[in-house]
Formats: sequence, C-alpha cells, structure tokens
Amino acid sequence: MLGGSGRSSARRAIVLDAAALILGFTHIEDALAVTSSRVLEEARDREARYRALAAQESALVKVMEPEPAYMEKVKEEARGLGEIELSEADISVLALALQLSKSGWDTCILTSDYSIQNLASRMGLKVKPILHQGIREVISWEVYCGACGWVGDGRPGELCPRCGHRLKRRPRRGER
Repeated sequence: MLGGSGRSSARRAIVLDAAALILGFTHIEDALAVTSSRVLEEARDREARYRALAAQESALVKVMEPEPAYMEKVKEEARGLGEIELSEADISVLALALQLSKSGWDTCILTSDYSIQNLASRMGLKVKPILHQGIREVISWEVYCGACGWVGDGRPGELCPRCGHRLKRRPRRGER
C-alpha cells in the first residue's frame, strides 16, 4: 500500500481532514501526511483550493482513497453511534485512518470536527484536535421528537412519523 516514504521506520501517518488541509497543517515531521480526494473537493473557495493543490503538487500530502470495505465499516459505526451528519469526506478520513492503522501504520487524524473526533474515539483511532481542545467524552446520539417523545431512526429536521413535528438530536440517555 504505502511504502518507501523515506520518512521514519515507525511508519507514522497523519490523516488530514478538510480544516487541517485548508489551514496548512501539511508539513508533518517524521510522518506521512495523507488525505483523500473527497477532502480535496471540500476545499471550495479560491484560497483553500490553492492550498490543497499546492500541498498535493509539492508532495507534502499524499492523496489516497480508502478501500470500500473501510468506508462501509465507518458508515456502520457511525449509524450505531448516531453520527448521521458526517459528510463523505469525513467518512473517507476515518476510513483512511482505519485502513492505515489496520495495515500497521501508527496513524492519527488531525481535525477540528467534533463528529470525526467522536467516532474516531469510539473506533479506537488516535485524534489530534486543532483549533479547540477537542472532545472530552464519546457521545452516542439519538433522534427524537420533542412534541410526542418518539425516538427512532430518522434525521434531525425530518418530520416525525408519529405526529409530524420536526425531529431533533440529543445524547442517548444513560450512555454518556
């Protein structure tokens, strides 16, 4: 998969999410900086696109695609935890970190996204938060109706199947 990076015999990889890439966290000592093409696509404004392209062109960041099996594993874990708001780019970051970790790499995700941090922590993946302190505990979420009390599968903002009010999201009781 990866090899011959010439970096370190410990084979360390830092997986960058969109914020880390856009903010310029691309020069990582003794580690390979990695991201996916989905993350590059999230760099929408002109300056962010320039930074993403420059990091890729200068070989500061290696672009890899996670295998479909790892994408599915992350989606399954996300559903179980109630992390339903993750983008495809977020899922690819987690899948890439999981794939590298399972391949023997000492892997860490560099992110400011609380949902990525939450799911990564649940999956046993290392995370280095940027821009803020990071999460203090893993939260399992549930979707509910504030009007009738219904709890089940759905997305915040959708209509309650029982009464028609807008659904919301909250931490599951007893699992914090």
